[in-house]
Amino acid sequence: MADVYLVKAVRPRYDKSESLVNKIPELMERAGIKEVVKDGDVVAIKVHFGVRGGYRIIRPQFIRAVVDVVKGLGGKPFVTDTWGLNHVYDAYYNGLSYATLGAPVLPANGIKENDFRVVKLDEYYWLSEVEVAGNIYDADVLINFAHAKGHGGAGYGGVIKNIALGCVTQRTRRAQHSKEREGGVKAFHEAMADVVKAVLSNKQGKVFHMLWIMDVVEHCDCTAFGMIPLVPDIGVAASKDLVSIEKAGLDLINQAPPVPGSVADKYGLKPGENKFLRIHGRDPYVQVEVAEKAGLGSSQYKLIEL
Repeated sequence: MADVYLVKAVRPRYDKSESLVNKIPELMERAGIKEVVKDGDVVAIKVHFGVRGGYRIIRPQFIRAVVDVVKGLGGKPFVTDTWGLNHVYDAYYNGLSYATLGAPVLPANGIKENDFRVVKLDEYYWLSEVEVAGNIYDADVLINFAHAKGHGGAGYGGVIKNIALGCVTQRTRRAQHSKEREGGVKAFHEAMADVVKAVLSNKQGKVFHMLWIMDVVEHCDCTAFGMIPLVPDIGVAASKDLVSIEKAGLDLINQAPPVPGSVADKYGLKPGENKFLRIHGRDPYVQVEVAEKAGLGSSQYKLIEL
């Protein structure tokens, strides 16, 4: 059983010390960041930059808080996402830059997505080879800072999707999506697990997962339009166990009440329902199951609220 730490969006009192942004250092320390980042480590902070037109992405001040924690430990952070140089321009448009984050904003796999390292797997579901983004592979540490939201193909996009579709090349993304067409949604989830295993293959003890369970909408950050969150803001979670934090995030979203005026009205969503299964017809918990089976973590977790 792994520990998952959560700073709840609803704070006990109106005080600067209770700001969700200001609680990020405590959250990261309690979750074990000091065991992951050491002095001199180059640290990749993987987020989703969003696209022009969309705006339900992790806000800059939260990423800046993570950057500052890394710097305080002697790390050398950079903020990254895939899709090459064009996506860096999207990041700037959406307010993510050195000026706002205090760290370089770099494409994960080069300006034309041709900087990668081929990782071969001995045990896998579908993909024996994965093209891992060069800057992700070369970094000493990966902080996987994901936004919890829906996803048309996977049903849900969290920490698993942030790595599987965001830390590789276009060819590997296409390979994952092709498995959905060949073997259905479970095959897509299994291919995602293969990719996560490859991306983390050289990061033993050097990975830290964070989940921004805020602005939880029904579609991915790559959509060029805005949506009303389907549940109230829940908070920010952190853990060194990828499967545990994914399971905890899904459980928290499903336990939450729906927000009136959101897509929840269309589907008549209620607390306790598997919300993204209802919306997309794809069970997001399959991601958790296949990732656990692949040895990527435990679905058993202890939630510790800060």
